[in-house]
Amino acid sequence: MMIFQRTFLAATFMLAGACAAWSQSFEGVIEFTKTTGPVVTTYKYYVKGDHVRIEEISARGDVQGIMLVDTHDKTVVALSPERKLYMDVPNMRLPKDVETQVQKSGEMKDIAGYKCDKWVVRSSKEDRMLTYWVAQDAFDFFVPLLETLNRKDEQAVFFLEIPNAEGVFPMIGIEEKMDGAEVSRLEVTKVTKGTQRSALFEIPAGFNKFERN
Repeated sequence: MMIFQRTFLAATFMLAGACAAWSQSFEGVIEFTKTTGPVVTTYKYYVKGDHVRIEEISARGDVQGIMLVDTHDKTVVALSPERKLYMDVPNMRLPKDVETQVQKSGEMKDIAGYKCDKWVVRSSKEDRMLTYWVAQDAFDFFVPLLETLNRKDEQAVFFLEIPNAEGVFPMIGIEEKMDGAEVSRLEVTKVTKGTQRSALFEIPAGFNKFERN
């Protein structure tokens, strides 16, 4: 009887640990590129809880721009590493109302170590078709990030039209016109899980606030 109780308790703790690991939100770094015509830009997302640090990387590998996003307080701060300045980024864009049709095809593809589902969002009125290959790994930060940034580009606007998209991240996002001409492409190159330093999401010492006249 004692052996049974010990085995049962051990199994219970193992199950509880597995559930905790499954429910824990993603923490780590996501690296990806955005291609618009001939221009290719590299980005890094550093993710920790409600905080996301977005770095724009130059062709030389230098960080040329940073945004610190707090998805809980819905705030965005832009940093200029070169000039050692920071500024609050106001959210002044009105939500864009688009008519879309969403299809979750059930097609699967292996991308960046994840099995990804193919989701397609179309809008004849906007002359756009967005194809996303999405991975599920408790990426709970992504939808709140898009809502906080409130960008006007179709990659973000169309993704927010997808119902029940919480917890996924698009490993590939392809924006096309309805005739098939490609407009832009987002593609993840690397995903690294791991604890991130809190200092990454704070305004560095020695940075001054940029004040508009």
